[in-house]
Formats: sequence, structure tokens, C-alpha cells
Amino acid sequence: MSTEASTSGLITILPGAGLMPDHYDRVRETAADRPEADSLPVVPDPTADHEQAELKRRRDDVEIKHQRIREFLDRNDQDAVVLGRAESVAWFTSGGDVGQGCGSEFSSILLFINRNSRAVITDNVQSSRVFEEELAGLGFQLKERPWFDDPLRVVAELCHNKRIVADMSTSGCTPWRRDFDPLSALRRRLTNLERQRLRELGRTLALAVEATCRNFDRGEREADVAGHLAHRLLREGVVPVNLRIASDDRLGRYRQPTFKAEPINKRATITVTGRRHGLCASLTRTVSFGPVDAEFRAHHALATMVDATCIYFSRPSEPVSEVFRRSRRIYEKFDAPHEWTLDYQGVFIGYSPRDALLVPDSNIVLEPDMAVCWSPSVGSARSEDTIVVDSRGFEVVTAAQNWPQIEVAVKGYVLPRPGILER
Repeated sequence: MSTEASTSGLITILPGAGLMPDHYDRVRETAADRPEADSLPVVPDPTADHEQAELKRRRDDVEIKHQRIREFLDRNDQDAVVLGRAESVAWFTSGGDVGQGCGSEFSSILLFINRNSRAVITDNVQSSRVFEEELAGLGFQLKERPWFDDPLRVVAELCHNKRIVADMSTSGCTPWRRDFDPLSALRRRLTNLERQRLRELGRTLALAVEATCRNFDRGEREADVAGHLAHRLLREGVVPVNLRIASDDRLGRYRQPTFKAEPINKRATITVTGRRHGLCASLTRTVSFGPVDAEFRAHHALATMVDATCIYFSRPSEPVSEVFRRSRRIYEKFDAPHEWTLDYQGVFIGYSPRDALLVPDSNIVLEPDMAVCWSPSVGSARSEDTIVVDSRGFEVVTAAQNWPQIEVAVKGYVLPRPGILER
């Protein structure tokens, strides 16, 4: 039977995938599983030369965002925007770490941006850290207030007699509807700096998940494994904004499980979304204690075929609805026509872990530099990686590093997908 995607059946287990010696500390002593260069974001020196190469790259990135805002203001006949959501502020500041908390929806500062200037509205508690550690040399003005004063009063003064749009409800501003956020469209195409950061984040995530899969013991709880992985990510400056550990067959019952006290006896499927410099990436890997059963292997093979099909056709000028149609065809050809209805199939990803769900009737057309995460599941199996649509096709930024691979052929092109690590 002719299909658009097929598995070759070849699984290559790379060196180093075996168990570690008994004296090996699974969590702390995993230097070989870490990036070759230290990827933890450094604290900038506010007195450093503003022509320093890394700072200049970041300032240039902010200028690109400011130009997008100017064009938005011109198109919509507005005077300025006010940004207060965490992902919006991280985007415009080129990765400024100014959220109210690790997973907060809102930022600890507000940004007021018009065609000619960009101002930070913050209180006296936050201002010194924000301007010394996060925004030094990036061309922001300061609008400081006492911490006990209402920040919206400052916003109202700046917005007086002006046409202002905000990404949140603020006095004197028209908030964007959350179901149609034009800012999301502005940030959907990544800049060169953002693509490099996402590439580095993807490699860090892959190494951390693979190290976790190789080094936990049979019988440990899902929560224990979540702790191992969170430790590895946090020490690399990556915040785990979504962490799901599914033991044995639990993913088949609950397609989006959280980690619980369930012991892992047969296998575990680990899904993680990590954030660094404001950007998010996601991936899934499965590890098994001993060979997997035939049913799970078949489910995993089908999930990888659907995933490979989605990745292959995620190219510039391709409508999301057309990619979806092709993926549903694979489900149907392998007698699983309803599986796609049981779980989310993918998202646009970037400064939010879910900028938008990928749905069958989407009117979005893929463009270069968009970040996409397809995540099809079949029964208890899932295949997932983060990719960036490229002018030449696509780039898998969370590609497996030291992991078994399954080769999937799509239209004659062999696309490797993560297999199952059998320990």
C-alpha cells in the first residue's frame, strides 16, 4: 500500500545509552550531558561599553521589534502601545527577565512604546535591577513611581488624548482581544538572534531530557523524575514552564497528564517545555525498561510517521490546514482515523508556550522563521519536537543528540525521528 510516510524499521542506538555505574550521581554529575559551552545567561555589567558585541546584537534586536511596532501603529492609526503581559515584554526587550514570577502571566514592568521612544513604567523596588541587569544600554527611558502608587495612573497620564492599544486591560487604553492578538502575529516570525537562542535552548532541552531518561531507576515516581529534569534545566537557566511525566500506559488514559506519585515500572514518556531568554521550546522522549510490547511499538511508529509528515510539509507558503489534511491522511491509512481528535496536534510556539493551537480549519499560512511544535499521539505514544520553518524548508531545533533514531521516509526524503530508548 502506497503511503506518504513509512518507517524503515531501522533503529540506531547511539553509544553511551547504557546504564551508569552504581556510584554515579544521576542528577548532579552529568557533565557529559551538558552543553559544551556554559549556556546559563550571564549577569550583564551596566558599566560595560555599549558597543560590546553581545549587547549590540540585543539592541539591534530591540530596534527590529520597535520597527514592527511602528508599522503596526501606522497600519492601525494608533499613537502608542502599552505592553504588560510577560511574553510581550520579554519579546520586545529581547529576552528581558522581568516576569512577576517564573510562570507569571504578567510582567513586573509596563512598556509604553510610541514611534520615537520606548519607556519602562516601574516602581522604585524594581527599577535598579531592571535597568542594571535586564535593560542596560538598550535605549529605554524610565518612568519610576513609588511602589505603593497605582501604576495605571502613570499609564493614564501617558495615554491622555492619545490613541493607545494595550495587550491587557488598562485605564485609558483599548485592550486587544485575547482571541485575536495582533502582537502575537508581530512576534511570530523570529529574528536571527531569536533563532540562535532557540537553537541553543533546543539542544539544552534535548540533552537534559536524554540524561534524565538514562539515569533514573525503575520504580521511581513520576514526581521524582520531574525533579531530576527540573534540576538539570534550572542549572542551565531554563525554566520548565510545562513538565509532564507519564508512567507506563497513563498517557493512553490522559493525553495531557501531569506528574503524580505513580511509580514507573515499564516505561515513561517525558514531555517538557522550557523557557530561556523568554523563548520556549518543547519536546517528548520515551524510555523503556526492557523491550516494549508490539502494540506500543506500533503506536509509536504511527505517531512518528504523523510527526514526520507534519514536519516535512511545514514549509514556507504552506497553509496549516493543508499540513493538517496530510497528517489526517496518515492516521486514516493506518486505521486510526479518530486519534487526532483525542489530543492537541500542535502549537505555534515562541514567547508563549502556546501562541496558538494548530487546528484543521486554520487560515494561517506558514512563513519563514515561524516556530512550530507538532505533537501527535497514538494511544500511549507521542512524537514531538520543535521546528522553525526555514526559507529552505525546516530546522529541527530540539533534535535528538544521543538517542535511538527511527528513519521515516516522506515523499522519498528520510527524516530521522526519536525512537524509544530501551534500558
